[in-house]
Amino acid sequence: MSQSRPRILEAHEIAANLRTTFTDKPLKKDKQYHFSWPTLWKHIGDSLAVAYASDKWKDDGQFELYKHLAESPNRVLCIPHFLYTYRQPRRPIEVVGPTVSLASVPMPKHFALLGYFEEADLRLYTDGTNERPDFGAGKDDGVVQVRVRHGYVGASKILWSRQGKRADQPFLVVFTESGGPVMLIVGAELDIEKDGIVG
Repeated sequence: MSQSRPRILEAHEIAANLRTTFTDKPLKKDKQYHFSWPTLWKHIGDSLAVAYASDKWKDDGQFELYKHLAESPNRVLCIPHFLYTYRQPRRPIEVVGPTVSLASVPMPKHFALLGYFEEADLRLYTDGTNERPDFGAGKDDGVVQVRVRHGYVGASKILWSRQGKRADQPFLVVFTESGGPVMLIVGAELDIEKDGIVG
């Protein structure tokens, strides 16, 4: 599998528009994070819900907890060896799913900060192989709650239009300031609107 890096492209206007739409407030400042997009990710299943604290409809600094329930299939990708149990923090959970490379994928240099990440409810693949993963037979099989200490949730778009006719694809990113991106959530209907995260 190729180890070349993602293509990092200018996306300040996209990020600013997402932030302005999401908060219904003008953008006040930019903040720089000093990390890059990892190349290799593991597609581990679907995102069922994302909870986050935001001041989008409040005065700045007054945070309220929101939870977006997935309204359509939203795939979740994590950096390799990311998930572990609370009781065994040094032993990653073995997960089923293909390794996905972002090599040459047109990733944005900029993204909109949406809020503090609270948790994600995921349905992990539990059957099949890495190449052909499947969900368990029961509707609760593989359902886990994921938390990230000192995590944030942001949004931007994969800039497909800059290398072809495909439309840009909105996504969510969970990251920490010290560790960078750890989780991506993508879906055909996922987007950021004035009402919040939709799709």
